[in-house]
Amino acid sequence: MTGNGKKAIIAIILLIIFGGFGTYLRSHQAVPDHGPDFSLIPMETETLYATEHRFDEYAYQVLQADTTTLRMYQEQTGDLYWLFMAYFSSQKYGSQIHSPKHCLPGGGYRIVSIEPYEIELADGSTILINRLQIADQRRMELMFYWYETRNGVIPNEFGLKLDLMKNSIMLLPTDAVICRVTYAMTYNSDIEAATEKTVNFIREFYPAMQAALPFNN
Repeated sequence: MTGNGKKAIIAIILLIIFGGFGTYLRSHQAVPDHGPDFSLIPMETETLYATEHRFDEYAYQVLQADTTTLRMYQEQTGDLYWLFMAYFSSQKYGSQIHSPKHCLPGGGYRIVSIEPYEIELADGSTILINRLQIADQRRMELMFYWYETRNGVIPNEFGLKLDLMKNSIMLLPTDAVICRVTYAMTYNSDIEAATEKTVNFIREFYPAMQAALPFNN
């Protein structure tokens, strides 16, 4: 047998092994005990009041999340913050959570800038998430987003794929949530002042967001 023939046989054997392993993982996937309870996130604080909203139905068909919440929080000063969380009871290979990097341009937004951003929480711990400036023809917005799974906060899509592989191999639930906080700005807004306000919003609501998720309950 030639060297190329041996390589071909080895490649076929590896495909059979990994194909069978993938089938096994899909058929033995762990199911979460329960989903999130977004009602644990307050609709009102001393300075903020929220109203629940929805995207159009097509957006939810594309998203394919199990449950979501979309809220507009208004501050007494008139500042607006949008909180969006989408929970997926199972991530599937080839059809993972839609990244804002892909969805925003498809929705008519231009990503002006994107960078990792570390936030210090009220308890002194830190999380690494993403800060974006986005714009359309009418307005500019500041957005922070991140993913969370049973392994904690994951800032990027590559980390999410690794997390899916790890949990699948360990036969753990592969549920995940994307969290997104958006602050309405104008083209003349100070980005650092807007960042400080949005970070304070995240810092205030993060404990309730954690309580609402099924990962630590």
